[in-house]
Amino acid sequence: MCRALAKRNKQNPFDYQYAENFSLDGEKDKWLNNSYYFSAHDEKMSIFARLGKRVHSEEVWFAVFLGGSIYSLRQEFFPVGESPLRVEKNGDNWTLSFQGKLNENDEVSLQATFAGNQKPIDFTSDMPAERMAAGIANEKWNKSFFGQLQNVSGQCHYEQEGVLEGQLTLNGSATAFRLPCVRDHSFGKRDWNYMNNHLWLMAVSPDQQFNYSLVSYPVMSVLEMGNYRDGKGLHFMLQADLDFEQINQGTIPRELAFRVKLDDARTIPVEAKFLTGVTYHFQDGQYILYENIAEFTIDGKVSRGILEIGFNADRNRYFNQREFKEIIR
Repeated sequence: MCRALAKRNKQNPFDYQYAENFSLDGEKDKWLNNSYYFSAHDEKMSIFARLGKRVHSEEVWFAVFLGGSIYSLRQEFFPVGESPLRVEKNGDNWTLSFQGKLNENDEVSLQATFAGNQKPIDFTSDMPAERMAAGIANEKWNKSFFGQLQNVSGQCHYEQEGVLEGQLTLNGSATAFRLPCVRDHSFGKRDWNYMNNHLWLMAVSPDQQFNYSLVSYPVMSVLEMGNYRDGKGLHFMLQADLDFEQINQGTIPRELAFRVKLDDARTIPVEAKFLTGVTYHFQDGQYILYENIAEFTIDGKVSRGILEIGFNADRNRYFNQREFKEIIR
């Protein structure tokens, strides 16, 4: 399976320019998604923003954690073109702007630019083939399985590390910022109700950037991927020993601790502690997502980032009710 996946990736290389310029113009399929996400953090301030474009509406997140308080946009969906959050391509960079109210009455405006400083990472072609192969190995292979697998592999998803720089004005008080940031772009068909549950851990600072992604689908009970960048360069996750029981409860874990094996033979410890967060609801409550800000200690170095976790409304679907000890990781 590893050989087959590696061959497929070689024959279908990631087209960065196409991905950067993808648009829903002329599309009619309601399941198509074109999602732009930015997550920027330091020890004093966190900002996350998401504009998920659909042909019929826009899914919008915008939140700021500053001075120990969380300020978030309460409305989650807007008609096409009416989002108070704007995301636009500007040469090789991306600009974000927001004008509106957070919480109930806090007046907020933001103008910022994201500039990448690391190569984009494509979750299909760049990740070690053995990660997808392990997920496939857990399932019964037949014609139906490989047909349904297109529900997982049909979406493009990539991330890039960089810097988000700009100015935030909160209730008349202006704050200039320059924050380590990760941007995430995904597009293709996305049915939130097709997901059983998922976890995304992301930490970023000048010294390091960490990603651990786990998702469970009806066709694939567990798919884990990850990467880590520090002074030794970028390395990909080969294996993790996160206790799945901790994220199988339908609630936000307050602390997580596990170890990650990297492709340079290192095994690093990872700890995450919940700080605060915002809850989002998709497809009339069929899927609930918790976007949380967290403090991380990774291989002894402290960073801030995101502890994102989501659950299908049907609790019986978590991990397809699989016995964790039987899952190949």
